[in-house]
Amino acid sequence: LDLFSDEIVVFTPNGDMRNLAVGATALDFAFEIHTQIGRQCIGAKVNHKLVPLSHPLRSGDQVEIITSRKQQPKEDWLNYVITAKARHRIKQALREQKKKLAVVGREAVLRHLRTWGARVDNANLKALIAYFGCADITSLYYQVARGKHQLETIDGLHVKAGRLFLPEAKRTDDER
Repeated sequence: LDLFSDEIVVFTPNGDMRNLAVGATALDFAFEIHTQIGRQCIGAKVNHKLVPLSHPLRSGDQVEIITSRKQQPKEDWLNYVITAKARHRIKQALREQKKKLAVVGREAVLRHLRTWGARVDNANLKALIAYFGCADITSLYYQVARGKHQLETIDGLHVKAGRLFLPEAKRTDDER
């Protein structure tokens, strides 16, 4: 009987059997069913009782996943899952979200550069990256889109012949 002690067996509401690793959560089960179900998962019912996504499953549980089209994966979901499949799919979705937000941030940065009368070139973009202490241009765009870096509030900014001059940045280590 201990042959499969590293696996549990859980059931869908239709009675389909799914094998998962011991310690798997309702969120792991959602990604096991289908990637899209996992991405849109907002909760679960285990044995007809509402439970959080982080609820660990036991062998023999019947699991029903509750979804919403408006739901998107969150970074803290990585703390809930133990299966490699779910972890990979969450990271993939987070990268996609970051790329989409970076496009929005890029438009905001370019709009501000034009408003200030600065050229849109690598030198000016590198100056903004250095000022905000970002790792790269995508990170800058992402942080601007999220509202972490406010371009409107840069004091002491001036432009000469299209070149952007920024004051010395006042950063702390937690802003990186």
